Amino acid sequence: MQSYGLLFMTNSLDPTSIKNELKCKPTKWFFWRALAILVMFGVFFVLFLQDGLTGYRAKNLQFYLYENFKSAGLQFQKMQQESDISESDWKQHALSQECIFPEDASAILPKDTQLPMSWPESIAGSYDLMSSKGGQNGAIKLWEKYAAERKWDSEPMDHPMDAGKIREQFYAAGVTGLLLLFTLYVLIRTSGRSISVDEEALYTQNGKRIPYADMLRIDKRNWDSKGLALIYYDDRGSEKKAKLDGMVYGQFKEEDGAPAERLFCYLMDHFKGEVVEYVDQEAGDAEDENKGEESAGKNPE
Repeated sequence: MQSYGLLFMTNSLDPTSIKNELKCKPTKWFFWRALAILVMFGVFFVLFLQDGLTGYRAKNLQFYLYENFKSAGLQFQKMQQESDISESDWKQHALSQECIFPEDASAILPKDTQLPMSWPESIAGSYDLMSSKGGQNGAIKLWEKYAAERKWDSEPMDHPMDAGKIREQFYAAGVTGLLLLFTLYVLIRTSGRSISVDEEALYTQNGKRIPYADMLRIDKRNWDSKGLALIYYDDRGSEKKAKLDGMVYGQFKEEDGAPAERLFCYLMDHFKGEVVEYVDQEAGDAEDENKGEESAGKNPE
């Protein structure tokens, strides 16, 4: 970040207008990132909630119906091996069968699932298909048609989701919802805040007034790289810390006049305490070398 100290001459401003002139409000950089986080948490919240309410339950139903279709194919194959069954025999058998679901079916299947459930009618009318394709292959073909009619995946998931997994989706939705609300709170709170300075003090985003005379030191090591500075000050005998975030408040765009840099330069001009900053290594080595040469020159021959 460049220094803009010469871009702002305090003598050209009326003292009463300095605070308004050097006021850094939340930046577009902050708002865009906050909105992106809101969208992200919002999407996750909806997805988790959807999986908990209907998504996992619907996939469980597809899984167990697929298993029942396969079971029907195996039963057809077994009956055909034991005796030469007729179409009416198979139809009568299929219409008397019920789908097999786990004991906790009501907790893991869609709420509107009517239990017990008979085999789908298409199985009862599958005699010709299973006779020509074989029991198992015929059942798979029958399932693919059944799934396509309902716009389901022809290949269900590898295993069902138990009640615990379904509850986890609600827990995840709750956590994501809290993060969503917290991000919204931070966005609303920050949007009404600002950082400003006048001839006597710094006014932080929290509304704290910190007189220059109370400032002990300023840590500006991350100012040039991240736009962050820490201000340590005396508050009734105890040392406290305030953060100056130029990326959130003010920004550094030259076309906008670099508000954060102007404010920081004004602050540094009025601060008389200790400044903590990185020392340039090459400059430090050169200074040490010069000191060494001076010491050598003072030694008697």
